Amino acid sequence: MSEPAEDTVTPAPPAQDAPPRRPTGPIAVAAAIVVIVVAVIAATPFWAPPVMRLLPWGRAAQATLQPSAAQPEVAALKAEASRNTAAVQQLAQRVAALETRPALDPSSLQQLQQRVAALEARPTPDLPAVQQHLAALDKTIGDLGDKLAALGKAEQQQAAADPKITALALTLLQIRDAVAIGRPFGAEYQALLALARDHPDITSAAAPLADAAQGGVASRAALIERLRQLAPEIATARPPPKDKLKSQIVARLRSLVTIRRIADDRDQTPAEAAVSEAQRDLASGDLVGAVAALDKLEGPAKTAAEPWLKTARARLAVETALRQVETLLTVSLGNAAPEPSGQGG
Repeated sequence: MSEPAEDTVTPAPPAQDAPPRRPTGPIAVAAAIVVIVVAVIAATPFWAPPVMRLLPWGRAAQATLQPSAAQPEVAALKAEASRNTAAVQQLAQRVAALETRPALDPSSLQQLQQRVAALEARPTPDLPAVQQHLAALDKTIGDLGDKLAALGKAEQQQAAADPKITALALTLLQIRDAVAIGRPFGAEYQALLALARDHPDITSAAAPLADAAQGGVASRAALIERLRQLAPEIATARPPPKDKLKSQIVARLRSLVTIRRIADDRDQTPAEAAVSEAQRDLASGDLVGAVAALDKLEGPAKTAAEPWLKTARARLAVETALRQVETLLTVSLGNAAPEPSGQGG
């Protein structure tokens, strides 16, 4: 017989744990503050140094802790302050000097103002014209330099080619000096002939100098004085009268009157006029004109003037010969090459 089934009691499912209850209210706020404080304390190594440098006591502490880093900056500040002080002192000294400088007196100030006004009133120079003038001067100087170089080169070539020409020129100058003072020049003349042996044209031109070389010729000053002495005699020359004593007295009286008439240049006879003209020509250096004036005389006046004319003509011949020789030497010096031996130039 089957046993009756026992009543099965089904156990109830276990009850689920209820979720924990979150704290609310003041407890939660306190917990959050604690967390923040802990975090700030943990991050102190990161934010503390910059914040400390910003605080006054932090800068003092840093300067105390790191004196070596602050010393260069302090030294630089001190040096800058010293320089500023020196500059201020110099400025003060200059101001004091300006204050003690004496003021300009009114006259000096007026003169200064006048000079400034004169400078301002001066016309402005024409710059283009000045530049053109300077350019022309530069060109002229350049041309002169070229000409001097060419002349120097030609002179060197000529001296090297025929040194006798230079010696001839020097000898001619010595003869001119002797003629000017009226002394003989025999030695110089012989030297001229020796140097001109290869230049027959120069030898021929110098031939009139031979007679004057031994005794010399009268200087122009001597000719002027001699004509002054002969002027009364030339102007009063008359045919010789039979009574010599009477003629001498009359000639003496006439000479005194003639001297005055020649000096006054009034109511002159032909002879007196010729003497006056010759004296004027001599005074102006015209020996040729003086000779020509007396050469027109005739009769006793010409006879009286003949000694002076002879002396004057001798000097004219010497001067003419010297000019011809000088011309030939100038041509020879101007040639680049010497003349062939034995040919005239």
